[in-house]
Amino acid sequence: MNSPVIRTLILKDWRLHRLHIILSLVASGAALLVLQFRNEAAFVIGSVWLFVSLIVLGSMLPVSNVINERKKQSVVFLMSLPVSALQYAVSKVVSTIGMFLAPWGASAVAATIFALSRRDIPNGIVPFILILFGLPLVGFCLVAGTALISESEGWTISATIVCNSSYGLIYYFIVRNPAINGAFKSPTPVWSPPVLMILAGEALAAGLIMGLTFYLQSRKREFV
Repeated sequence: MNSPVIRTLILKDWRLHRLHIILSLVASGAALLVLQFRNEAAFVIGSVWLFVSLIVLGSMLPVSNVINERKKQSVVFLMSLPVSALQYAVSKVVSTIGMFLAPWGASAVAATIFALSRRDIPNGIVPFILILFGLPLVGFCLVAGTALISESEGWTISATIVCNSSYGLIYYFIVRNPAINGAFKSPTPVWSPPVLMILAGEALAAGLIMGLTFYLQSRKREFV
C-alpha cells in the first residue's frame, strides 16, 4: 500500500473541510467563554452550545466528506487516478474520523480543565462531563459508519435523525442515576461502577462501529 497516496487523500479532505473544523473550534471556545459568567443562564447556554457544536459537526462531516463527494462525482475523478479501492477506503475512513476527533478531543480536554480549575464547580461533575462527551462521539461514529458503508444520503440522514433525537433521552436516563447525580457535589471525581460501565460502553461502541466500518470499507472493490 502506497502510504504517500493515502496521506495525500487525507490532507485533501482536511483542506476541503478546514472551515468546518475551525468553526467548530470557535463555537466550542465561545461556549467556554460564556461559561465564565457565573450564573445559571450562562451555564445552560454555554453547556448546550458546547455540545451542539460537536453534534452539528458530527452530522455535517459524513455528508460533506462522503455523500457529497459521490453526488458531485468527485470520486469518479479520484478513482481514475493511480489510487486503489483499498487506498481510497482507508483514506476516507481515517480523514472522516480524524476531522471529528480533533475538535472533539480539544473540546473535551478544555471542558475538563475548565471544570477542574473553577473553585465554584465541584470536581465530582468531571465523570459526567466525560460521559456527555462520549454521546456525540458514538453518534458521529454511527452516522459516519452509515455514510461510509451505505454511501446513501437517505440512510445517512436517517442515522443522523435517530442519533440527534436520542441524545436528550439518553441524557435523561443517565442524569437520573443516583450513583451519577449523587456525586455531582463531590470535591473529587467519583468513578463509580455505573460511570465506568457507561464510559467503557461508549468507548466499546465507538470502537466496534468504526472497526466494522473500516473492515467493510476495506473489502469494497468498487466506489464508482
